[in-house]
Amino acid sequence: MKFLNALPFLILLPDLGSAAKCGQWFTSDCICDTDIRYCAEGENGASDNILDQHPLWNHIQGFYKFEAYNFAFGLNLGTNTFATDNPYIGYLNHTIIGSRDYQHRYDILPPLDPAKCAPVFNPFINNLPDFVCGETGVLYFFEGFALSTNERDGSLTTTPNLVLTQVERQNKDSYLIGEEDNADYKLVPVDENTLQGSVDSDVFLVTESFVFTNEARTEAGSMQDVYAKAGDQSILVQSTRLKLTKIDEESFITGLAADLEANNITASTMPDAVPMERSCLNKDCPTEEDFCQLDPKCTVSKYLEPDATVKAGPIVGIVSAVFAVLLAVLYLVHRRAMEKQKERLKNMFAKHVVQSLKIGIGASGDFFSMEALQAEFKHIDVGEEGGDGVISKAELRVFMTSGKMGKVTDSDFDTLFGIIDADGSGEVDFIEFATFMGEIKDNIKAFGDDEDLVRSFKSSFVENKEPETVEDVENKQPEIKDDTEAFEDDNKIHDLS
Repeated sequence: MKFLNALPFLILLPDLGSAAKCGQWFTSDCICDTDIRYCAEGENGASDNILDQHPLWNHIQGFYKFEAYNFAFGLNLGTNTFATDNPYIGYLNHTIIGSRDYQHRYDILPPLDPAKCAPVFNPFINNLPDFVCGETGVLYFFEGFALSTNERDGSLTTTPNLVLTQVERQNKDSYLIGEEDNADYKLVPVDENTLQGSVDSDVFLVTESFVFTNEARTEAGSMQDVYAKAGDQSILVQSTRLKLTKIDEESFITGLAADLEANNITASTMPDAVPMERSCLNKDCPTEEDFCQLDPKCTVSKYLEPDATVKAGPIVGIVSAVFAVLLAVLYLVHRRAMEKQKERLKNMFAKHVVQSLKIGIGASGDFFSMEALQAEFKHIDVGEEGGDGVISKAELRVFMTSGKMGKVTDSDFDTLFGIIDADGSGEVDFIEFATFMGEIKDNIKAFGDDEDLVRSFKSSFVENKEPETVEDVENKQPEIKDDTEAFEDDNKIHDLS
């Protein structure tokens, strides 16, 4: 059927049965549009790279030399004069690559004043085989590795496996805080000059701050406090103050080497190489597995764009559009069918007229004169109410079933009568009859020019034979597809006007 031609339009409608993508005209908005945590990397400006997330990290990365003071309290209060009274210097290398932050810090403790050598309450120093109090200095190095987070707000985090010291060289636990201590690490930029950090575990609470102290961001101060947890209290056990100055890479390498030599650092605490030849100073560096515990580039984010929902408005619009299209198709199909039926019934009535008027080949248009139409009207108006000036349904049925045409179905007859009875009064007056005759003028002309059909009608009257069946007549009638195709040959058409 021709209405199937509308199916390509329906195919263009959204596939509402499958998972819909957010942000389309018929679906809910994407959360990513307003919250980059839900975006794929690179989408809507989202990035897991630390330097893309906050300007502080661009300022803070680089090389530093610092002066430091370490104060011991709490458990060592009044006993650890080495830590309390001895200022020291150091170097810091802060490197950021992608989603990973690398910090390597060298704390150079100069030889202690001989007058303060005994006793030294420091387990690490006491276990050094080549340490001589008052003669040799000591190097501490600390390494911290941090990672960006799924928050994408510039904050960093880490794990105990990524916070190391060189105590590992003494075959002891290299971690300040163990995995079993349930530590929660945070580094959060406050603004372009300030960084706040904290470590909260079952055994320690550590707070740290870093602040640039000049406009050029080449000078900075840092403070770290360590609290030991005892029951429901936290006791300050250590506090460190650093004053940092930014330097270039060459000054970092040469300055570190010179200060290690100048302070007679013990061989057992010296780094393998200056500058570094590996990603860490310790014997064993963190593995990729250690990093991928938290690295957003190799873990699945907890912020995933949910499946989109279809908006109610577009659903109603789509359904309405589909129904409108279907109704339009059905209307066109129905209209086409009615037009075909009307044309068929007009042909049927026209053949009755040709038969009743005995129109022959080349007949003039006189049979459409007023007198001819009146005569035909009276020919039909012959029932019980004959001569009353109107054609009833019964009278028209007698006309339609007389002659060679045979039976007419009730459905066809009712439709035909409705076509002729323009005002729906149930009766056909002369004006309605004449109007309809004008509409079928070309149909009558076509049948009147059909020699075989006219000869068939005439022979039936002359020989007084039984009429042929409806099927026989229809097999002889010309195929009339439409007003144009039925009369393409002008040489066979005579003007009936």
